[in-house]
Amino acid sequence: MGRILHTTIEATQVLKLSGEVKVNHSPALSRFIGTLTQFDILKSFIIDLTEADSLDSTALGFLAKIAIHTQNQFQFKPTIVCYSADINRIMQSMGFAKIFVLSEQPIEAIENMSELSCDATDENNLRLQVLDAHRTLMGLNHSNFLEFHDLVEALEGELPDAGLPGKQLAQ
Repeated sequence: MGRILHTTIEATQVLKLSGEVKVNHSPALSRFIGTLTQFDILKSFIIDLTEADSLDSTALGFLAKIAIHTQNQFQFKPTIVCYSADINRIMQSMGFAKIFVLSEQPIEAIENMSELSCDATDENNLRLQVLDAHRTLMGLNHSNFLEFHDLVEALEGELPDAGLPGKQLAQ
């Protein structure tokens, strides 16, 4: 079972993902990204994956969204700290080195972190969150575009209203 913990230390955001972080964590990650607009000053952002066993593509897509938002609003790359060779290999192949500082350096343990709740969401909202995460991954590089194109098209085909913004996949 996965967990997502968070704290703010001065002007640093720290997000810790542990265990298996999967699609069911999407609502929590989506809500968290929404809170980033509340910050006027952010000096650093650390994503701690030192206790993560695995991250599915949806979780990776939300991490990419955090990086893109941080770069756009605060003009710096967040840092991901990860010791897992498998997760590091996946992040490299997905193009994360372009949008994150990737580190294997040890970090100090951080106490008193709050857990982000993984409240249930309806199927349509979850589908939209998965779609958004995968569109973000597709935008990182051509390899991701090829990898997730069919999934994104299938998810778009399941949307209840063809008039929804973003219904058509950009070519």
